[in-house]
Amino acid sequence: MENLKSRLGSIASIFAVVACYGTLASVALLSLVGISVEIDERLMINIVTLLLIIALSGMVYSWHLHRNILPLLLSLLAAIILFWVFYGRYTKELEILGFVLLIIASIVDFRSKKKTCLKQRECHQDE
Repeated sequence: MENLKSRLGSIASIFAVVACYGTLASVALLSLVGISVEIDERLMINIVTLLLIIALSGMVYSWHLHRNILPLLLSLLAAIILFWVFYGRYTKELEILGFVLLIIASIVDFRSKKKTCLKQRECHQDE
């Protein structure tokens, strides 16, 4: 369970990206074969917003494990940008920037946890 909690931020971040762009890609592919699908944009925004909140919560938990503030700050900046895009003024560039920052935050978070894990193993070997 601890392992799942420590990965929650990264998993939710990836799901947010997939929920947004995966849905768009699926709709585009379906339209290529002649199937028309209408997506409720408000529902998609609400789903991605929920995933962003979960991602931030997971990054806070993860920060307590590895004490590297960078993934948390990147996630927070990404969330602020994406909330602005969703509920303020939309621009494609800001949307892409927000999701790229979210992916970078997940990568940095994963690497920080890996470093912490390696250090803990070294510490346990000394005992």
